[in-house]
Amino acid sequence: MSRTLPLILTTALLLTACASAVPAQPADATTSPSAAASSPVQPDAAASSPSQPAAETSAPPLTPKFPVGHLLTLPQSQNSGPVWNTGDALYELRDASNMTPEALVLKTDYAALTQSVYCDIPGCTHDSDACPAYLASDFCVGVMAVDGTVYTYPGELTNVAPTQIYRIDPAAGKTPVAAVPDALPHHMQLQWCDEYALYGCPLAASHQPGTLYRWDWQNDTVQTIPMLADEKIIACEGSRFLTIRIEANEPFPNFGSTEQEKAILAHAVYVYAWLDPATGAREKICTRPYADGYFHNYYDGRIYYTGNFRNADTPGQQAALLYFDTADGTEKTLLETIPLDTYVIDVCVPFSPAFAGVPQRYLRVLNAGDAYADCLLDMETGDVLPAPRSRRRACAAPRCCWPAPRRANG
Repeated sequence: MSRTLPLILTTALLLTACASAVPAQPADATTSPSAAASSPVQPDAAASSPSQPAAETSAPPLTPKFPVGHLLTLPQSQNSGPVWNTGDALYELRDASNMTPEALVLKTDYAALTQSVYCDIPGCTHDSDACPAYLASDFCVGVMAVDGTVYTYPGELTNVAPTQIYRIDPAAGKTPVAAVPDALPHHMQLQWCDEYALYGCPLAASHQPGTLYRWDWQNDTVQTIPMLADEKIIACEGSRFLTIRIEANEPFPNFGSTEQEKAILAHAVYVYAWLDPATGAREKICTRPYADGYFHNYYDGRIYYTGNFRNADTPGQQAALLYFDTADGTEKTLLETIPLDTYVIDVCVPFSPAFAGVPQRYLRVLNAGDAYADCLLDMETGDVLPAPRSRRRACAAPRCCWPAPRRANG
């Protein structure tokens, strides 16, 4: 059951408004589940250094197999809960009872600074299926808004998840509009969406190719997009996915030992690339040594990762927070001396929820020894700020014991 942190209405003005999603020009959508799988995949360009612009490819453009709109990442965190930000309102699922899995769809109006159950039926008690906003169970359920209409959908395809997408009309009720097709793998999470479809990518076996699934729930079709070995989707922007994969100089053995795998990975690199799901084409962005780079976040055209490790595997180990700027094709250093024995950097979900379409500007810096000393790292400025406390711990004054790592610019 999801648990949503209480939303304080007075913070609504601080939420970044979503830019309106503009659909891409429609192309002919496929109706065959395997149609996209047969489309060729654009070869990667030659490997490029993080400090150099990625090489351009001259291959002819591929024909889109289906329309792709403005891709968004669906919130997955239990801290932020199922939420959707349209720019002028926030829709969220809130537990109706601490004793049952029942939930209600709430709407927060930013202009009016009001929050209410998303139901306009006079006299409704919001405790049965007669209420548009009522859910008997919120297990594996998400909420989204498409073209001004609110829907609930199965966030993960499990035995306890709903088998339908429901359209919610606050004045009339809930209407099932699409059933989960058998072509989608069981236990797959639906992690991205656009104006036309929901997307999910099950975890593939190590060093094996995977598959990205596109569920066009409005036309009841499923398309598949081949993924390369060790390739994962880590973000999206516009109509493309940002992917990361491992590229090695030699193939991984099918039944190799841990020592063999480590020897291969010692000379491997991470490859960052844009993936166009409509064509399968990939555009390489940059590479990073596998042993010297851990992805943290994508924000404002920048790929953030850890690198430049020093004193590895010792109590005094340190690292730098770097980013690759896709605008000018260069790598830059944001912070230099991060003590890894004490601090862990993570995407800041509790304080900057992954509302649809709103970039996450902050990284959360976790203090392994003192949770009250957790910090927020501003990816725009490099400033380190004390993390705000939740209401359950409001009695504790926020503090930050971050030892002020040296900035790259001094």
